[in-house]
Parts: sequence; structure tokens; C-alpha cells
Amino acid sequence: MKIKFSSHLALIPAVSICFLLINDAARAQNDIPVPSESKESLKDSLPSSPLSFEEFLADSLRMDSARKVQTERQANLRKELNALSRTTLGEEVLQWSHSMDIEVQRAGKTIAQRFWFDANLNDGPFLWLGDTLRSEEWLWFNAEQRRMATLFLNSGQGNYISKRLAEMSKMMGNGTEIASKKSDPWKLEKEGAESFYSLQTEQGEYRLTVGEKNPTQASATVNWLKLQPIEGIMLPAAAKKLPIQSLSLSDANGRTTYAFKVLVNRDLDPKFEVDLSAIHVNDPERSLNVIAKEWAEKNKVRETEE
Repeated sequence: MKIKFSSHLALIPAVSICFLLINDAARAQNDIPVPSESKESLKDSLPSSPLSFEEFLADSLRMDSARKVQTERQANLRKELNALSRTTLGEEVLQWSHSMDIEVQRAGKTIAQRFWFDANLNDGPFLWLGDTLRSEEWLWFNAEQRRMATLFLNSGQGNYISKRLAEMSKMMGNGTEIASKKSDPWKLEKEGAESFYSLQTEQGEYRLTVGEKNPTQASATVNWLKLQPIEGIMLPAAAKKLPIQSLSLSDANGRTTYAFKVLVNRDLDPKFEVDLSAIHVNDPERSLNVIAKEWAEKNKVRETEE
């Protein structure tokens, strides 16, 4: 008697054998030892040891320290060069006993200026506000040194104006003078109760009024007028002792092209005081070569002393 086997049953042992062979092969591959090079690569990829990190940190701190020193050195150098480009306004402490506010009309614009004066400073230096609405910016003119500057007294800083620019704008003296009695071209006229002086010129007609006798104020008003950016005027002889109260210039059509009038005079108690040594002024006419040379000489003297 023959026993018959199904073809499906015959396939089971073959599949089981293949599965066992695959598993054995995988286990064998997992048991293969890792080469030394692979271990070294893996070791290199791991974080540095604590000792290496400390060395890195020390190097970083040294670099930061060196960078800080360099930054401080550059800052000090800039400070020194900046100091060399500036100069003090002077060494004196000046005082002014009076001030006056003057309303100015020019080129269709009206502003108010404030001018300080003192009998002891009749020839300057002169100090005034070009526009009282911009009270942080003052104007300064030293007639003896022929230097003009803008000052910011609150911060103790300032800037010299180049001589050429100041002269072109007539802000260092426009040529205004007082006529002598013998050659006075002005005429004294009256309109009702008002008296005034008049003068006809190529620029137009001038009209001028004066106040009561006060030589100090009279001189101060003339000094202020000399520093205005206008054409110079030959003033009447009376302006030497009688302070000008108003002045106007009208063209051929009767339009006012320039005018000013004194609004108020003040006696200052205490006097207005400025310490010139506390004001540092930048000088654009000092070249970088001069500044660098002075800095090098200063450094050389310092190294010699050390």
C-alpha cells in the first residue's frame, strides 16, 4: 500500500529551512567585531574631554581680554586726537553787566537776538544769541584774534567758523562806522512829536531813531550792528553817545528790506559770567597733519618722562 503526500505539505520543511538560514546569517553578521578605525572615528565624534574644554575656555578668555584692551586703546586714541583737534576758548573768566533784546527783520523773516555788553568789554570779545528761539546756540567773536565761533554753553562745546566764511558773510565786521560831526550826511527830521534821522543812499532810504544819552549802550548797539550780515552803514555822529533805538532801510518802492528795533535793555545782577577755559572749541582750520604731529610729540614727551 502506497502512502500519498500532498504537494503543499512538502513545501513546509523547505520554507522553515530558508528562514533558519537567514536568521543565522544575520546573527553571524552582528557578531563581526568593529574595526579599530571605526572605533577611533566614533571616539573623535564624542565631546571633548573636560580638560580640552577648559583649555578652549582659557584661550577664549585671553582673546576676549586682548580684544577689550585693543578696543580701549583705540577709544583712548580717538579721545586724544579729538582733544588735539579742540582748543579752549581762552583762559579768562569774563563778565557782562548788561544785555539787550533786538528784533531784526531781514529777507522777509523776523527774529529776536540777545546781545551782552559791558563797559570793560567795549572792544570785545562779543557774545550774542543769533536767535533767542534757538537759545542753545550762541555766537562769539574775538576781534583781537579775528576768530568767530558758535558755542553751546550748556555742554561747554563749540566750533570755530572758518575765517573765510565769516568774512564773506560780513559777520566779523561789515564796515559800519560813525560819521564825524563835520562830515555827517544824516538829516535830523521831525514828524509830530517824533524825531528821527534820515539818509538817502544807493541802497535806499535809511531811517534811524535814538534814545537818551548812554555811551555804553550806544557803543554796544554799534558793535552789535557791525556784526550783522549786512552792508556797512555810516551812522550819524549822534550814535556815538545816543543809543540807536531803531533803524530801517526801504527801497525805491517803499518796501522795508532791513530793519531792527531794541525791545528791552537789562541790567544784570549778578553779572553774566563765562569761564573761557571750560569751553572746548573744535577748529576746522587745524589740519590732520598738525594734529598728528602734536600727538606724536606729546607721546614722545610722555615716554621720556616714564
